[in-house]
Amino acid sequence: MTFVIPFSGQAPGVAGYEAEAGMEMETGVRIVTIAGSLHREAYVHRLLRAVTRELPEGAVAEEWDGLGGVTPLSEGPPPREIDRLCHALSDADGALITAPAHSVMPVQLRQALGWVSSGRGGAVLVGKPVVVVTACPRPHEALWARTELGQALASAGASVHGIDLILSAGAGRLDAEGRLDDPDLRERLRPALRLLCAPSLARSST
Repeated sequence: MTFVIPFSGQAPGVAGYEAEAGMEMETGVRIVTIAGSLHREAYVHRLLRAVTRELPEGAVAEEWDGLGGVTPLSEGPPPREIDRLCHALSDADGALITAPAHSVMPVQLRQALGWVSSGRGGAVLVGKPVVVVTACPRPHEALWARTELGQALASAGASVHGIDLILSAGAGRLDAEGRLDDPDLRERLRPALRLLCAPSLARSST
C-alpha cells in the first residue's frame, strides 16, 4: 500500500539565503535530493537514485550529500555543509528525501533539518514542496520517520507530502539499471513527484 500524508506549517519571513536565489529557472525545475543515510551504498541512496529517475522530464536534481559534516544546532555559525545545503535549497523549487525505518535513520538528518528550520536557515523552504519517501517492509515501521521528518520540515515552512513504499533492501524492487522494477510503485510515486515539480508559492512570489 501507499499512504500519502500531507503536512503543513509556517515559518518566519524570508531572509538571508533566499535573497540570493535566482528570479527564474533557466534549466527547468530544480530539486534538491537527500538520502537519509551516512553510507553511500545504503539502500536509501539507491532508492533515492531510483525515485529521482521518475521525476518529470525537464526536472534537474541536485543531490546534497553532506550529512557527515552536520553538527548539532548551536549558537555558533552553521557548519560548511549546512551553509551549502541552505544555498542549494534557496535556489531550488523543492526537495526530495528518502528515509529508512526509524532504527537506522541518522541523527544528522534531524540535525540538518533543525538548522534549516532555525532562524539562521534563511527560511529557504517556506512555501516549497518536499516529498519524503520512506521504504520499509511493513507500513507501521515508517510512521516514526515520516512523522518526525514531517514535523521538522513543516517547522521550516515547507509543504510536505509523504509516500510510504512497502519494500526493503532485500525485496528485489530495483532492476539492473537501478530503476524501480514495479510499474505500480512508479505509478504511485508520480502524483507526488508531479506536485513536487509544479510551480511553488515561494518561486511564483519571487
